[in-house]
Amino acid sequence: MPVPAAASPTDRATRQAATLPTRAPRQHMSELDGLRGLAALSVVLSHLPNRAAELARSDFGACGVLIFFVLSGFLMGHLYLQKPLTADHARKFVVSRVARIVPLYYTVVVLAFIASHWLGEGFTYRMDAAQLARLLSFTGSLSVFWSVGPEFQFYFFFLCVWLIPSLHGRLRWLSMLALMAVVALSYVTSPYTPGVLFFSKLHIFMAGVGVAVLRGVLVERAWLTQARVRLLQGLSVLAIVALLVPLEQMLLDVFPWKDVADESKWYYSDLPRTAMAALIVLSFSFSTAPAKAVLGGRLVREIGQASFAIYLLHVPVIDLFEHQGIFVLVSPWLSGLLCTAAVIVLAMLVNRAFEAPARRWITQRFAQPERVAAYAGSRGGS
Repeated sequence: MPVPAAASPTDRATRQAATLPTRAPRQHMSELDGLRGLAALSVVLSHLPNRAAELARSDFGACGVLIFFVLSGFLMGHLYLQKPLTADHARKFVVSRVARIVPLYYTVVVLAFIASHWLGEGFTYRMDAAQLARLLSFTGSLSVFWSVGPEFQFYFFFLCVWLIPSLHGRLRWLSMLALMAVVALSYVTSPYTPGVLFFSKLHIFMAGVGVAVLRGVLVERAWLTQARVRLLQGLSVLAIVALLVPLEQMLLDVFPWKDVADESKWYYSDLPRTAMAALIVLSFSFSTAPAKAVLGGRLVREIGQASFAIYLLHVPVIDLFEHQGIFVLVSPWLSGLLCTAAVIVLAMLVNRAFEAPARRWITQRFAQPERVAAYAGSRGGS
């Protein structure tokens, strides 16, 4: 990603007054935490059993997952493409990604496998040994677990993407052309590729990576004034509404209907929807007063930080509410609010008590070279 040229103090002051400040790659984007939280809640809403008829027709769940995938690609590109791909950086990247996904995911999957033999056929995460093996290898498709596999698989493909900026001359251009060809192939074959493979969603992840590169260019050229970002965020609000419209396709009729067995694949294969999700992520990667008011609040950000726990745990909570008859005894809106609140509270507790500490422990233990060496030495001497 290009680096801005040096400027005089006067030029810098003028630029800062007219534009948004460039964010350092590691600087936290609180609005994206809030966006992630809203995406997680949209998935919860899509699984509530007694949604109002006007809500049941909207694609809340697919919208949330689409934004999750674009966000993942964006964060990979924003955090890492400015750094050279060295062994140390690659190790830190892999450790951080494993620490982000594996502890909670493996815990929930294993506990679900154990619970399957106690709770019987009615348990929503019921699985046998073969399904357990597939889920632990990130190729399973049970319930909401299906989207974790493509996410995790993409992390390792991103290492190939990350390598390209380190190449030079003809090799760099040939690698970029090869990457574009692979992404185009992923899109063309996306309705026919198993959804548990990252290749079927590669065009979505790469849309996020592309947005990260675009953001760097726009910031470097001082194009993104506050007024323009507010305009982009206004368009993004319209894009969120459009993503929820219950249409099979929006603008492009690329794939013959008869060739697509799973109708949900239309949503992820629709380029206009991917472009709108990319616009949403781009615009809310910047902070404005309206965005901060909606997405930057402490509660919304904490929901975003617990979004993975919300995603993995909301289905069993909904099942528990159904088993207790709460959705029948209470009105749809009130029971939905109570269930969503229970999911949020549980997810926050799990995030604070287990997910975040486990992530920190793994990162501190394995991300630093001296810690890895010390750990290896202690293991060798035991």
